[in-house]
Amino acid sequence: MDLLALRKLVEYTYRMLSTKQQIAMVALRKELAETGFETERISSNTLLWQIAYGAALKLILYGLVEQRFNLPSLSDLNVDGLTDAFREAYKASGFIGFKPSWIDYGFSLIEVSSLREPVQDAIATIKTHTMSDKLSQLYEEFMPQEERRRLGEFYTPKPIAEFMVRWALKRRDDYVLDPCVGSGTFLMEALHNLEALGSDVERAASQLYGVDINPLAVLMTTINILSRVSNAKPLIFLADFLNLNHLNMLSLGFERTVFDVIVCNPPYTRHHELLPSYKEKIARIIEAEVGEPLSRLSSIYLHFFIHAYQFLRDGGRLAFITPSEWMEADYGVVLKRFLTRKMHVESIVLFGERALAFPDVLTRACITLASKEAPREYTSLIELYSWPSVSELIEAVEEGVERDYGWGRVKLCNLANIDPSTKWTPLFKVMTRRVMPHFMTKFGALANISRGIATGANEFFTLTEEEARSYGIEREYLKPVIAGARYLKGYDFTESDWELLRREGKKVYLLWCFTQREELHGTSILNYIEKGEERGFNKRYLTRHRPIWYWIERRDAPDAFLIYMFRSGLRFVYNSANVYALNTLHCVYFDEKVKKEKSNVKTILAYLNSSPAFELARSTLRMYGGGMYKLEPREAMEIPCIDPCKLSTDWREGLAALFDELCIATKKDKVREDEVRREIDDEVKRLFSST
Repeated sequence: MDLLALRKLVEYTYRMLSTKQQIAMVALRKELAETGFETERISSNTLLWQIAYGAALKLILYGLVEQRFNLPSLSDLNVDGLTDAFREAYKASGFIGFKPSWIDYGFSLIEVSSLREPVQDAIATIKTHTMSDKLSQLYEEFMPQEERRRLGEFYTPKPIAEFMVRWALKRRDDYVLDPCVGSGTFLMEALHNLEALGSDVERAASQLYGVDINPLAVLMTTINILSRVSNAKPLIFLADFLNLNHLNMLSLGFERTVFDVIVCNPPYTRHHELLPSYKEKIARIIEAEVGEPLSRLSSIYLHFFIHAYQFLRDGGRLAFITPSEWMEADYGVVLKRFLTRKMHVESIVLFGERALAFPDVLTRACITLASKEAPREYTSLIELYSWPSVSELIEAVEEGVERDYGWGRVKLCNLANIDPSTKWTPLFKVMTRRVMPHFMTKFGALANISRGIATGANEFFTLTEEEARSYGIEREYLKPVIAGARYLKGYDFTESDWELLRREGKKVYLLWCFTQREELHGTSILNYIEKGEERGFNKRYLTRHRPIWYWIERRDAPDAFLIYMFRSGLRFVYNSANVYALNTLHCVYFDEKVKKEKSNVKTILAYLNSSPAFELARSTLRMYGGGMYKLEPREAMEIPCIDPCKLSTDWREGLAALFDELCIATKKDKVREDEVRREIDDEVKRLFSST
């Protein structure tokens, strides 16, 4: 379908809104705050596009049903008449998309009469074409990927939706709920499946229920259903699913509160994007349902997962696509325990390290397929190398046999026998038992690892040389710092490296003041602090929760840095410059018994940067799409590591010398760097084979 008419309508609406941006923003941010999001983090431009898109969709919806319900002609309406027209449309149709929402702020700021022609063109396009996922595609065009990531909005690709619905939907009289409906991808697939199972299309449309907190989603799904079934009454509700219960669902107009099938791609919103009051509210709801405390660090999709169970009939089937992080993170323990006790998990389909569920999004996803019945013995754990045909994947799930395919591998596992506090992603691998040599231990026995310093306002707490001089900040209040992993070019960071960054005008100083304000009278640092207060840095989330807002975390400079997001292997960097680090890096502090000799530290770093170390560490890593790995401090401390104190002098000095060579070669000779890396790998393998 050609999106030109729709695109022109939205762009034209946006241009009119942008001339009155300030008026729109104040009202809209206040309204959106009630949905639980930290709206101040969302750009004004993004919000304007949302209003523009919403206004266009609402006008299109009206035009689609105007004749069906004998409504006043859209071509005769002005701004003042729209409110009454939408009210009448809601009364006549019952479509929730006509109810008042933040989208309506746009109508008071645009000239509706000038939109009549583009609206009619868009309506004509919709009436003459199959919509499929075109509305969600258009939304993604207007919404920057970073903003969609912040809001946790990733629309489900059609093949994935088709697979999930085909597995879950088995009978033509099944009722289906999508509690985070988005553009209606799952419901449109369900409509197709119900028809294939023998249901009349109008009857099938009445078996579909959707919920979303975003009125844009309600409008998109309603329009999508109407484009397929013109006389349908879409049962799409504007509500926060996490606040729904069986009683208030009936008051909102739901004709049923339990469903045969629940399919969902819940929001992937991380906890820090939610208002603290909202986060606490929904956590308490889920805690009452699950019967145990819930981490306030939980991503919101975990709440959806548990809450959905309350609306599933006995024997009903649930299919969720979420990040795989819950199988590895501490906050996921609650969900793992809940699933193994309350449901039969038929299969978990894990997208491989290089197989992305969502284009251009490095979130590693998994699909959980479960039914509301007593747990059975085995779950099919399927790791995908690439996406197969839907029929192949359905067959692999239903067959439930361990085997390798060209596109992935199936492994059977009794999840009830697995400690929920352990990571589940290693279960997908065929593991071989390794006997560790006597000189191996956990890295946590040799060092402590913590995140770098979180300032809460890096633009205030980090300075260039020029900034430090211009403000006249006394040098006693400055410490050398490395502001990000991008500045670590090799395997050691030296004073010369720091000095080069300083000369290049990079942020190389960290504000380091732990003196009471009254003791700073007459100093330049006090003037700088006051300027920071004028700019509101003292009111940021982190700074306002400190006893004295400009007192950051006090600690020593680390012995080494750990780059915690990587693709090809572990990367530990020796901090020979003795600089501090922000929380874009992890900091390694070796035990005194280890660092009393530099050769011990270098031996460990040579090993940790080797290929054998990476292979041994895989079971502790969090894996994301696109071959991306993530290593948190607690997980890094579980890495199997050489204890240099248990090695002979020859082994220790040999590895330390190779690490020195690696540091030099990395900065001077790429060919030699590759050679030294191979030498380190060979030396580590030789060490292991010598036991």
